[in-house]
Amino acid sequence: MAALTRHGTPVASVFDLLGATENDLTAALGFTLARAPALLEAVVRRVFPGATAADLDAASLAVEVRGEVGRTDLEITLPGALLIVEAKRDWLLPTHAQLRAYAPRVRKRGDGALITLSQASRELAQLQTPSQVDGVPVIHVSWRDVLTDLRAIRVERRGQERLWLDQLNTYLRRVVHLRPVADSWTYCVVLNDERPGNGGDHTFREFVTDEHAYFHPYGVGGWPTEPPNFMAFRWHGAVHRIHRVLRADVLPSLLDRWPDIPATADTVRPHAVYDLGPQLPPTEPIPSGASYRASRLWVLLDQLQTAPTLAAALAGSKSLADTD
Repeated sequence: MAALTRHGTPVASVFDLLGATENDLTAALGFTLARAPALLEAVVRRVFPGATAADLDAASLAVEVRGEVGRTDLEITLPGALLIVEAKRDWLLPTHAQLRAYAPRVRKRGDGALITLSQASRELAQLQTPSQVDGVPVIHVSWRDVLTDLRAIRVERRGQERLWLDQLNTYLRRVVHLRPVADSWTYCVVLNDERPGNGGDHTFREFVTDEHAYFHPYGVGGWPTEPPNFMAFRWHGAVHRIHRVLRADVLPSLLDRWPDIPATADTVRPHAVYDLGPQLPPTEPIPSGASYRASRLWVLLDQLQTAPTLAAALAGSKSLADTD
């Protein structure tokens, strides 16, 4: 088949023509749920396990439903029940005010739930959203849960249903990971020999060198909300380590991953946590070539791996970005 791009980005699925906003995500999900009964059943049973086969046969779906108090992203209507899905990108979650505005519609239907949908883990969602609003259950589903259901279901589907499941799988894998796998912008940070919370088994540097993990506060202080594909770590005036980010998550507290870390105001709050792959070349330190102190920097991977200094790599990255 001939290659197709949109604004210079490859179009791998029909849903790529939509875009990657929250509305685009829920539109793609709603369309596929309407054409893939197996996925609809899996998603509904995650949040409303009492649904019967007859309920699912009678289900109807609507996206961007306008009401007296705003517009919902996706609604799944069952006989005697209403499931309202409020979707977000990244690890964001709906506000209590948003959920409370939609609760009367569920109560009016008789039964149902408010569904939050984002990249946030269940643990993070439990920390930031209530379990119920005005008597209506609030249930969190992560995009990773949807992908898990997709992968389990699609292998046994055939025909048009398999086609749409494959299309959604391709689309969500790209959008949910946010950065294309080929994106080589590398996030360069400083490490030191202090310990988070002034205790625990590892220093900040040892988390990278020994645990192949890195973390930073989420949603504050200018830290990224989209995980980078690559990270570089510097100390003592040089870049000593470059790693690919294999997995990213946001945890309510560092203690959820490392219980030995002391509980303080800095450690018991949401953190982005990255699992790192093997060290990438070069293995010899790359001198900074300038004073960056604790600055957090973005640099292209190939420039960092080939330039004599970090300063030269940053200059080369800027030059390439300016001509892109």
